[in-house]
Amino acid sequence: MFYSLYIVSTPIGNLKDISFRAIETLNSVDKILCEDTRISAKLLQNFGIKTPMMVYNDHNAIRVIHKVIDSILSQKETFALISDAGTPLVSDPGYKLVNACIENRINFTVIPGASAVISALVLSGLPSDRFTFVGFSDASKFAELSKINSTLIFYEAPSRIVRTLEQMRMVFKNRTVVVVKEITKMYETSVRGDFDYVISSFNESVPKGEFVILLSPPTVSNKDRIEELLPLIAGLNGKISKKELSDILSKYSGLSKNTLYNYIMEHYND
Repeated sequence: MFYSLYIVSTPIGNLKDISFRAIETLNSVDKILCEDTRISAKLLQNFGIKTPMMVYNDHNAIRVIHKVIDSILSQKETFALISDAGTPLVSDPGYKLVNACIENRINFTVIPGASAVISALVLSGLPSDRFTFVGFSDASKFAELSKINSTLIFYEAPSRIVRTLEQMRMVFKNRTVVVVKEITKMYETSVRGDFDYVISSFNESVPKGEFVILLSPPTVSNKDRIEELLPLIAGLNGKISKKELSDILSKYSGLSKNTLYNYIMEHYND
C-alpha cells in the first residue's frame, strides 16, 4: 500500500537504536516534519539524510496541517513525522495531523521504535500488565490518579523532579517509586524505593537529564477489598448458598474463594 504520511520513531538517546526502516523512510520521503530543526538536524546528519525539514509543533500545528494535507492531495508529496526523541504522538501534537489524514482519507503508517514510556516501564520492574501513561505531571490531578489501580507513568523536567516527588508523597500512599533518567544513554540510572529514599537520592546533587517517574499500583488489603463487596454480600446472602456466593464474588473481585467463604461464614452465619 502507498502511504503519504509515515510516523517515524527515532532514538531516545542512543543513536544506534534507530531502525533500518526508519533511515530508509526518512531518505525516501519528500519532507520531514519535526519539532525542532536544530535537534533533528543532528540525527539526520549522523545518518547522511538530506531530506528537507519542516517545523511542526504546538504553536504552528493548524497552519502546517493545512499545508501538509494540501501538498499530499494536490502534489502527491510524502511526509515523515518525527519528534525530538522517541515515538511521535506521545506528548506531542502529532495526533492532530493523524486525525486530519483520517478525515481526508489519506493513508498513513507507523515505523515503530524507541519509546521512553515503554522502556521506563521495563526498567522499573513494576507491574506491566496494566499501566497508565499520564504525560507531564500535574499536582491538581494527583488525587484522582491515586484511585487508578495500575502502574502510573509520568514525564518530568529535572528542575521539577524533587518538588513533584514531594507533592506525590502527600497523595500516593504506600507506593513503590521508580525514577528513571537518561534511558539508553551512558548515564542511564534507575532509582527505586519509597518516596523518602528516592527524594533523598536527588537532594544529594542537582538533577540533570530527562526523567520518567513510575508509581506502583495502590496496595489494597483483603479487608479493604472485602469491605467494597459488602453491599453485594448483604444483597445476595440467603438468596444463594454461601459457597455459590463465595464463588461469584471470587470471580468478580479476584479474592480467593476460601477468604470470602470464611468471612461470610463468620459474619453472616445465621
